[in-house]
Amino acid sequence: MSGEEYLPLVKITPDEKSHITLKDAKHCKTCRLRACLYVCPSAVFFWDELEEKLDIFWRRCVECAACEPACPQNIEYENPRGGYGVSYHL
Repeated sequence: MSGEEYLPLVKITPDEKSHITLKDAKHCKTCRLRACLYVCPSAVFFWDELEEKLDIFWRRCVECAACEPACPQNIEYENPRGGYGVSYHL
């Protein structure tokens, strides 16, 4: 599902590189809350039960930055580079 299908009033021009990174992917295995799964309004974060890892679908990020305060010890959020990211239209 692309960003445009997920949120019809938001145009997302994804960069080739994610603007959301994990400091330590192993940390997610021991995290009990996994708050990132619940705070993101566009479902950027997904826990893969089979592989026991966090997947980040950064291409549909709406740049609210709620993920970093939800997990400041492991998530690093930056705004996308100029020309990429969200533009809102009606």
